[in-house]
Amino acid sequence: MSQALVYGDAISTYVRSVRLALEEKGVAHTLVAVDLVKGQHLEEAHLARHPWGKMPAFEHDDHSIYEAAAIMRYIDEVFPGPALMPATPVERSRVNQVMGIVESYGYPASITHIFIPRVLVPALGGQTDEAEIEAAKPRAALFLKEIARLLGEANYFGGATVSLADLHVLPVVTYLRATPEGLALLAAAPSIEAWLGRMNERSSVRAVMPPG
Repeated sequence: MSQALVYGDAISTYVRSVRLALEEKGVAHTLVAVDLVKGQHLEEAHLARHPWGKMPAFEHDDHSIYEAAAIMRYIDEVFPGPALMPATPVERSRVNQVMGIVESYGYPASITHIFIPRVLVPALGGQTDEAEIEAAKPRAALFLKEIARLLGEANYFGGATVSLADLHVLPVVTYLRATPEGLALLAAAPSIEAWLGRMNERSSVRAVMPPG
């Protein structure tokens, strides 16, 4: 069986989610760097892997896949190790629902319109668009409120054990928390802060996520 290859920039939340899934399953993999800042995701080599120039792309056993959620489901089904989807239809539907919420609502509000303008843009010498961030805060707040509701009293989004949903949410919430806006929003979502604490104790998270 050929080694798993993940193509993308290590800072990407979706690259991190895929790598978290591999770590949870105990699968050795290689991260093939695609530099976002240098625009390598828009070069011909990467466009051949992902026609929209997004990341990650994934290769394993002569199979090529793009889109993080599809890759993560493949990883869970193909590799041995603990299941990352729960056993019951209701629990699985919640996992799938949370993953969809991340992609459609959580990532755009938290990363595109808060983390990137607040942290990445100034780091690259640009100026933060304060109006963009202010407009995104209610959407990020709704994201946190809704995933807190779906988490309920459970330890993880799949119930008693970590699921793909947890691995999809974690990088987004971690990056959001790295902004002053995110810290303030998370103060109103204590169950998500507690969940984040549990996740940060996992060896997979220590291996893939940045410290702090």
